[in-house]
Amino acid sequence: MSEQNIPIDIAVRKLLDWLVSRRICTRDWHEKAVKIRENIGEAMQDMPENPAMKDLLVGAHINYFHCLKIVEILKDTEVDSKNFFGQYGSKRMIDWKKIISDYESGDVYLSEAAQILIQNVVYELPAVKRHNQKLEQTQADCDKREVNANKRIAELEEEFRKQCRDLGIEGSKLKSEIVSLARDLPSTYSQVASEAVRLKEACSLYQDFIKNNLDEGIELKVLENIKFLVEHGNVTTYQWKYGEKPISVEEPQLDIKDDDEENAADEEIDFGDGGEIDFGGGDDIDFGGDEAEIDFGDSGAEIDFGDGGEIDFDIEGVDTSTIVVEEGGMAGGVARDDEALSLLDNRRTRTLILDELEELSGFLTQRLCETENESLKFSLGSGEQNQDPATLRTMIGMVEGLAGRLTEKKVQQLQMIRDSPAYADRLADTLNQKLKLKQKVISSIDEIRRRRAEAGAEKERGAEQVKVLQRTTAELRKQIESDISERYKGRKVIVSGV
Repeated sequence: MSEQNIPIDIAVRKLLDWLVSRRICTRDWHEKAVKIRENIGEAMQDMPENPAMKDLLVGAHINYFHCLKIVEILKDTEVDSKNFFGQYGSKRMIDWKKIISDYESGDVYLSEAAQILIQNVVYELPAVKRHNQKLEQTQADCDKREVNANKRIAELEEEFRKQCRDLGIEGSKLKSEIVSLARDLPSTYSQVASEAVRLKEACSLYQDFIKNNLDEGIELKVLENIKFLVEHGNVTTYQWKYGEKPISVEEPQLDIKDDDEENAADEEIDFGDGGEIDFGGGDDIDFGGDEAEIDFGDSGAEIDFGDGGEIDFDIEGVDTSTIVVEEGGMAGGVARDDEALSLLDNRRTRTLILDELEELSGFLTQRLCETENESLKFSLGSGEQNQDPATLRTMIGMVEGLAGRLTEKKVQQLQMIRDSPAYADRLADTLNQKLKLKQKVISSIDEIRRRRAEAGAEKERGAEQVKVLQRTTAELRKQIESDISERYKGRKVIVSGV
């Protein structure tokens, strides 16, 4: 095979070094290229309006081969400046021909073209592709974050609805609904007290058990607070404490304002703009003039105190049979502060009742176990107490149901509101935090979508940039290969690694 048929294979990264080592280009080409780039910048300031010129310059780095095409276009646009000898007098044509001449001097154009090709292949194209991959990852991350955000919104909505269900409110007007529940709490306690009447039989069963298992003459009081609640209802703590009804009750004021009341309090009082209060300024008050005097009776007359008589302090002769003295009770018979609270509304007495309910439940559960299992060696029950399991289960259900009513989360929170009105604000704020956090997540979804759209648009621009770079790089490669081939008598030249 002859040398002419052997292709010249040049690695793209070594292209510029190859040109310099073959003395096709000089090492100082870059200094000349800088001056040429300045001339191109000046020449670009005065370009004709031509579609072909516009298509040529869009998205391209101007090099020697572009300059050749520009001159071809100027031959048509500057034809009017052509003189008798066929030379162009146009400054545009002169400038661009000078640029081409400078490029060809020392083959600067080939060095610059090789540098542009290396820059595109080694740096520009990989960088744009990597950036596009990051944009794709950004879009995938945005999709994942949006899914997680929607999931979080659903979780917050469920948490909010659950807390509202636990409180027994709808959640449309949080503060107003919470305050309304707190004000209705006494009626809830009244219902619980009415249900407590059904515990009378269970209490009697426990009391009889204790009595039967104690020695004669020993008396032990059990379930006193529950029995008091069953017999008297949800009365005041004063009556539970002193055994008599108070003459008057000064209930603690529940200072809780809902949203509507607070808004109303913020409104200003309207005194009627422009109206004035008529104090009757036109008339004077007649004080009787300067000459009139007030008669204080100091004319010399004396008051008769009956100095000649004596006061009779003897009360033995007074008839007191019609006077009735009523007992005022302890502390004057007035229930104040905690004593004015009902048994179930008072934290202390409510705790005592809950303890006794637990005690009663434990007894009934043990009794049920003994009744159902006759093989037990030891039994707490006496032979006279023979309750069937169904009755005991009913009793246990009533006791646990009553205890559950008093300890359910809703009642506990409402009781905390009554004990501390500021808790209503904190509870409403806690629920509002769920809504605020939900709104914040919704706003973040808008931001995620915006970021994803920006990444998509930037990715499209990047894809278009890749196409332009690939097209211009392929074209520049062919131009370099063709130029080198001409220098080696038409031998095939391959710039590999592109």
